[in-house]
Amino acid sequence: MTSSSHPALLHLGRYLRLDDNPLLAHAAATHETLLPVFALDPSVSRGPQQEAFLLASLADLQAQLRERGSDLLVLHEAPPDAVIDRYREPQRMIDADALPFDVTAMPRTYTPFRQRVEAAGIRTSQPIAAPTTLPPLPDGVVCPTIEVPALEMIAQGGERAAQTHWLQYRTRRLPDSYKQTRNGLLGWDYSSKLSPWLAWGCISPRRIATDLAEYEATYGANDGTYWLWFELLWRDFFAARGEHRTQQHAAYNNEPSWQMMLTASTGNRFVDAGLRELNATGFLGNRMRQIVASYCMYERNVPWQVGEAYFAMMLIDFDPASNVGNWKYIAGTGADPRGGRRFSAEKQREMYDPDGAYTRTWSAQ
Repeated sequence: MTSSSHPALLHLGRYLRLDDNPLLAHAAATHETLLPVFALDPSVSRGPQQEAFLLASLADLQAQLRERGSDLLVLHEAPPDAVIDRYREPQRMIDADALPFDVTAMPRTYTPFRQRVEAAGIRTSQPIAAPTTLPPLPDGVVCPTIEVPALEMIAQGGERAAQTHWLQYRTRRLPDSYKQTRNGLLGWDYSSKLSPWLAWGCISPRRIATDLAEYEATYGANDGTYWLWFELLWRDFFAARGEHRTQQHAAYNNEPSWQMMLTASTGNRFVDAGLRELNATGFLGNRMRQIVASYCMYERNVPWQVGEAYFAMMLIDFDPASNVGNWKYIAGTGADPRGGRRFSAEKQREMYDPDGAYTRTWSAQ
């Protein structure tokens, strides 16, 4: 069982869960034997936090599959071209065929995209249940137990951790305050923090949107719940634009701008604090990502492609479509109707870190 095109192999890509996994459900219904696999491409550079989060996600899925008589095999090779999109394309809240327009003729910018979706009354496509049974492995297959690095992480990878996090977020009524707090810089609760699990498919955006609708039916809809859906739709927008297919990472690691980000030495204490948080944790809040991207591009002349590649390596929530889309948005080469977003780092610091707590937290030791 070495051929990556063997008919029993199921490349899961970024579908690292049992719930609402159409790939696994279809394979379970149509195969007599099945071997779920993940191609861990050794040519892809990953920061230690991203690597640990991904391996933890794979290990959690392997444990769940084993409980059901199946398993997960990690292949240390590039995925075949026929399934490459499974490893790059984010899963959508609204399926492509449910959109009120053909994706080839979709609006160029987000606002008209959102308006047409809302006018059609579309909130989400329906998730599907996890398969109740799985086919056995092909004869003779042995899957080594996936080892997770002993590394302190801000979030544990895997479907079960995702479900636990999402449940406590709703139980504590945090969706209600999402819009008011989402631009925060310090702490855990200022945003939903769902993005790492969404990025690797540990939880489905269709499941989140469905649960969110049930939450609104119970507690009432408000600006916070709407804005959480609003941000999920941004992910759909970048995916529908096919931004993930434009990602082309060259060898940037020897460039001065790459080293500047790696050493957090832009010369601006606030921006450097953001890069230190990213380098240490593999995460950065959305507001700080925009500030770092804008400063690097407009004040330090870092090409957006270099910044995008650096974030792609470091982020535990690296989503190819959203990462490319957001860097192009700030650079003015993508879906931004204003032609770019140049922020004043000092003004942003005054607005979002007025007492300097964030800068001090992530200042050089």
